[in-house]
Amino acid sequence: MEHILLATYQRDITRHYALAQAYGTGLELQVYGYDTNLLDSGWRDLLAQHKALLRDWEGGLAIHGAFYNLSPASPDERIVTLSRERYMLNLDIAAELGARTVVFHTDFLPIVRNPDYRPSWTERQVEFWTPMAEEAARRGVVIALENMWEPDSSIIGDVLDRVNSPHLGACLDVGHVYLFSDYVPLDAWVERISRWIVHCHLNNHRGFYDEHLPLDFPGGVIDYKKDVLPLLYALSRQPAFVLEMDEIEYLERSLRYLGRSPL
Repeated sequence: MEHILLATYQRDITRHYALAQAYGTGLELQVYGYDTNLLDSGWRDLLAQHKALLRDWEGGLAIHGAFYNLSPASPDERIVTLSRERYMLNLDIAAELGARTVVFHTDFLPIVRNPDYRPSWTERQVEFWTPMAEEAARRGVVIALENMWEPDSSIIGDVLDRVNSPHLGACLDVGHVYLFSDYVPLDAWVERISRWIVHCHLNNHRGFYDEHLPLDFPGGVIDYKKDVLPLLYALSRQPAFVLEMDEIEYLERSLRYLGRSPL
């Protein structure tokens, strides 16, 4: 049976905690990435609240790291330094919570058409994530690089191949593939990075923007039963399935779609 996590970007996670307990799933706490100023002020108090609530937690746990305006492959070293500081704090928070996975973005910009961009971007990514993977190993966590605007999976795949660490994997965001992929079908994405996929963000949308709708949403462009789930179930190592939609009713609906019922 697939390992399911429920994502939430709320500070107050009590409703999602209760739903996860009811269905026997895990949680992905996204507030430590989505709340842009939290890592400067307030994170310690919030972390204490989450630790108290999750004190006897037995489900899986992940966090989503900071990503707004960060650029680990920036040619500006001060931007890289800030990105590293944010990410290191996320790793520390994950370790203190007992989370297994931390999701980060690479900030690849496909709009840049300069032929030198991708090779230099890849070099800087490898330089950045190699020591970060070592830091993750020290904390007993795994970093999962999520595709956002990447038009094909080899962009992240090339970085993962070169770093080649069990503590640096891929977070396959299915909705992003259907929005931003450059005519590369999902099966080609999965085939290219199959050995690295440890985490999957699952939701639906109508093909225009990242709506985070339930998996079976009428009018959604993604057919999970036909096109997605068979690919993921066929992987030799089953990744975590993260239902990335914050509405409680969307989560419950998607859990039922995946054949889950309350314990």
